[in-house]
Amino acid sequence: MEYDFYLAAKYTLKGTVEAKILTAAEAEQLGYEDGYKEHGTNYTMYVDGFDSEAAIQTYLDDLVNCTVIQ
Repeated sequence: MEYDFYLAAKYTLKGTVEAKILTAAEAEQLGYEDGYKEHGTNYTMYVDGFDSEAAIQTYLDDLVNCTVIQ
């Protein structure tokens, strides 16, 4: 695997984000890799690779502090 950690983030049609941090082994077991994208009935999931859990936390903090424009 290219990265040590992966973030699987489901963006739902309700406007919520469900995020799960995975180790490289967990991501590989699920068939995920950096750039993986999946469409479900009520969501789109993106999987992105990160070098550390701290980098994922920074990304999630930025996501929480963003402004939604409608």
